[in-house]
Amino acid sequence: MTLYKQTALILSLFLLIILSTVLILNFHSANKSVQDRLYEDAKNTATSLSFSLGSANGDLSMISTMINANFDSGNYHNITLVDTEKNTLYERVAESDIRIIPEWFRKLINLKAPVAYANVSAGWSQVGILSVQSDATYAYKQLYEIFIDLLLSFALIATISLAILNFLLHAVLKPLKLVQKQAAAITRNEFIIQDKLPCTKELADVVLGMNSMVLKVKTMFEKGNEELKAHKEIEYTDEITQLKNRKYLMDKLPAYLKIDASYEGGVNIIIAFSGVIEANEKIGHKNVDKLFVNIANNFKTYTKNINDSIVSRLNGTEFSLLLPNYSIDNALKLAKSLQKDSQDMILSSGLDLNETSITIGLYAYNHKDTISELLSHSDNALAQAKFNHENIHIEETANALEIMGKDAWRDTINEAIEKDKFSFVSWSVIDTKVNTLAHHILSIHLDLDRNRSYSYAQFMAPTIHSGLCSHIYKKVFTMLFKNSHILPSASTYSLRLPQEYLQDQETYSDISKIMHANAARLPFKLIIELPDELVRQDSKNIRKYIELFRKYNIEIGIFEFIGEGEDYQYLQDLRPVYIKCESNYFLNQSDQSLSSLRLITDSIGISLIAVGVSDIQTLEKLKEKGIYIVQGEITEHILI
Repeated sequence: MTLYKQTALILSLFLLIILSTVLILNFHSANKSVQDRLYEDAKNTATSLSFSLGSANGDLSMISTMINANFDSGNYHNITLVDTEKNTLYERVAESDIRIIPEWFRKLINLKAPVAYANVSAGWSQVGILSVQSDATYAYKQLYEIFIDLLLSFALIATISLAILNFLLHAVLKPLKLVQKQAAAITRNEFIIQDKLPCTKELADVVLGMNSMVLKVKTMFEKGNEELKAHKEIEYTDEITQLKNRKYLMDKLPAYLKIDASYEGGVNIIIAFSGVIEANEKIGHKNVDKLFVNIANNFKTYTKNINDSIVSRLNGTEFSLLLPNYSIDNALKLAKSLQKDSQDMILSSGLDLNETSITIGLYAYNHKDTISELLSHSDNALAQAKFNHENIHIEETANALEIMGKDAWRDTINEAIEKDKFSFVSWSVIDTKVNTLAHHILSIHLDLDRNRSYSYAQFMAPTIHSGLCSHIYKKVFTMLFKNSHILPSASTYSLRLPQEYLQDQETYSDISKIMHANAARLPFKLIIELPDELVRQDSKNIRKYIELFRKYNIEIGIFEFIGEGEDYQYLQDLRPVYIKCESNYFLNQSDQSLSSLRLITDSIGISLIAVGVSDIQTLEKLKEKGIYIVQGEITEHILI
C-alpha cells in the first residue's frame, strides 16, 4: 500500500471517529432531552388538569369534557381518573401509530413514557387520582427526525472533510511522487535527473542522493561507451587501409554460417600479395602502404553494391572478400578484374610483377560450413592458385546431401503452414555462477506426420530461401499466444524473431492484434529476442516494436551482438535484459574491450550470455572472462 493510501486511510478513520463521536453525543443529548420533556409535559398536565377537575365537584360529564379537551389538544397516550376505591371514573386512551417508526430504530432507542399523578379534590373532599402518560410515539418521531438530520449532516461534513483531506495530501505528497517516479526510472535503468527539489528537507536530501547516483551511473555508461568505441575502432579496423581486419571477419562469420542465415551461400575470395619485402626495399614502406591503400579502395569500389559483403585485410599481405549470395562465375570475373587492376597499380608504383605478384583463391561456401571449413578451403584454394599459371584457383565443395529438393521443401512447408503443424521445443540457458536456470529458449519443430518430422535446423534454411520465413513466424507467434497453456507457467521463455519477419510490412499489425487479444492471459514471462544488426539501427520501426512489447510487459533481448555499432547509446535507450554473443566473441576480446563492454552493460543492468558453448574447456575460459550465463550443448550436462 502506498504512503498516500496509508496516510489517507489513517486520517480518514480519525476523522470519521471524531464525527461519529460527535453524532453519538448529540443524539444521546437529544434523547435525554426528549425523555425529560415527556415527563415534564405529563406532570404539568396532571397538575393543571387536577385543579380544573376539582371545580367540577364530581360531575362526571364536566370531568369527561375537561379530560377530552386536554387529551385532544396534547400528545398523550392515556389520561385516567380513578376514585379513592381505585375504580375508574373516566379514561381516555390513544391508539399508537408507532409502526411508522422503523423497527430497528425502536429496538435501538428504548423509550418509556413516565406516568404523572395528581390528586383531584373538591374542597376538602378527595374526588380521586388523576394519571397522565405522554405518548412515546411522538418522542420516537422527534428522535428519528433528529437522527436523520444528524446523519445527513454527518455525511455532508464527512464528504467535504475527506475531499479537503485528499486535496491536502496530494499537495503535501506531490514531491514524494516525483521521488517515486525517479526511483522507478532507476529500477528500469533509466537515467532521470530531477531538477525540481522538494521543499521538504528529508525528501530534498533523498532526491539529491538519487541525482548523484544517477549522474555516476550515467558517467560510467558514457565512459564505457567511449572506451568500447575506441577499442572497436582499433580492434576491427586495419590501421593503414581502413578496411576491416581478420578479427572483425571472424566475429561476423557466425551470422553468415548458420542454419537460418539470410543467404544460402556465396564466395570467399582470398587475395595474397607476394614480394612485399622486396617492394619495401625498392620503393619504401610509405609507398608500399600507399599502394595497399589504393588496392583496398579498389576492392571497396568493386564490392560496394554487393549486399552484406565484407572486405577485410587478414594480415600484411592477404585480403578477404566475403561475397554472400554471389555466383562463382561472377566471382571469377570479379577476381580477374581485381587482379588486372592490382597489377596495373603495382606497375605504376615502379615495381616489377616478377617480384611483386598477386594470387587469388576462390571458395564457393555454403551456409552450413563451419568457420574452420571456410578458412581451410579458402587457404587451400589460395595455395593451389600459386601453382596455376593465371594465379587464380576455384574450389567448391560438394553440396551436402539434401533430404529433399527445393520444390519438395516448399510443398512441405506450405502444407505445414496451412495445417498449423508446428510445435515448440525448449532449451535451457544456465547461469553457472549460481547454478540456476536463466530462462528457456523456444525453438520451432515441424511435425506433419510420423514420417515427416523436421527440426529447426532441417527446415529453416529451405524456408528462408523459399521466402516463407514470415509465414511460419506469423503462425508460430499466433500459436505461442493462443496456445500458451501448453507451456509450463512457472518459467521464462525467449523467442527469437528473425530480421526478415520483423521487416515484413504486415508483421507489426499482425503482432499488435495477437497481443491485444491474448497477451493478458500469457501465463509465463516472455522475452522477445531481436537481431543486433536491426536493433542498433535504433530506427522508428524497431522502437515501435519495443514499445508494443513493453506495453504488454514483454522484455527484449539482443542476439548476434559483436559490438560493431558506431555508438552504444541504443543499449541505454532500448534497455534489453540481455545480450547474446558467440562464445568465441567473448574469448577473442581483449581485456580492455570486454571491460568496456561490461562497464556499459553493468551500469544499465544488461546480462551477457555466451551461445554455442559445447564443452567444459570453453565454459571454463568464459568463466575466466567473467561470462557465467551460457547457452549450448554444455547446458545438457550441467546439473541444476
